[in-house]
Amino acid sequence: MNEKLRYLLCGLAMGAADVVPGVSGGTIAFITGIYDQLLNGIKAFNTTFFRLFLTGRWKEALSLVPWSFLLPLVAGIITSIFSLARLTLYLLHTWPQALWAFFFGLIISSIILMMKGQRLNASNIVLLIIGAVSAWFVTGAEAMSASHELPHIFIAGFIALCAMILPGISGSFMLVVMGQYAYILSAVVGLDLVVLLTFIAGGLCGLMSFSRVLSACFRRYPAQTNALLIGVMAGSLRTVWPWHEQSLPSLPPVMDGMVLLAAFTCVCGIALPLLVQYIATKKA
Repeated sequence: MNEKLRYLLCGLAMGAADVVPGVSGGTIAFITGIYDQLLNGIKAFNTTFFRLFLTGRWKEALSLVPWSFLLPLVAGIITSIFSLARLTLYLLHTWPQALWAFFFGLIISSIILMMKGQRLNASNIVLLIIGAVSAWFVTGAEAMSASHELPHIFIAGFIALCAMILPGISGSFMLVVMGQYAYILSAVVGLDLVVLLTFIAGGLCGLMSFSRVLSACFRRYPAQTNALLIGVMAGSLRTVWPWHEQSLPSLPPVMDGMVLLAAFTCVCGIALPLLVQYIATKKA
């Protein structure tokens, strides 16, 4: 029961993060230590599963899927998107700098955790730099105008959910870049089932394909993949820095109470995952 509660809480955190453009649910999965389980859980929906399911051997098909992990996680994500999302958006409009600083601290902390045991030889350093530069320019892209026809919604879901499981690149930010963020968020609030089901269908196709690519990279080239993802997360810090001037990070315009609050929430963001990791290590 404790494990299921943990997965539910992880899902709540991932859902809340995915609503905010600039914060990745994959980053939260990394911080909470469920990233490998997430990839393996998605990969369980393979050709064997669908072959058994479509031939009526449902019990055998369903036994291949880690439901004890996926059900509470997905329940947490969905619950968060439809409920905590409102709180997250409220905080984003009321205390934006403090919230962005908290997410900035979370990403810093996840980079620290990912750096543990990482071998930084020449090739890994090059990959880290490539990841950082790529993420820097991707997260600096301006929103484009886009059609809201169903094929475009399907493609947006495909790309956004691929980004969702990639630490450092936010799925909701990719929706902003594709010009679909406000439209999809309105569909969530208004329960537009046609749009939502099309978006989910595209997202599931993206998840089931991209998760296999990521898993294969981790299996064959673990150090190199880790270095590339560390770079991506470092480059994505551009998006979550609390103050910007013409899309570039800048210093706060005035030193007021908000700066102190942002500094405090940033420290909390850094400390929280490190504390969780320390407690988990002590228990182990």
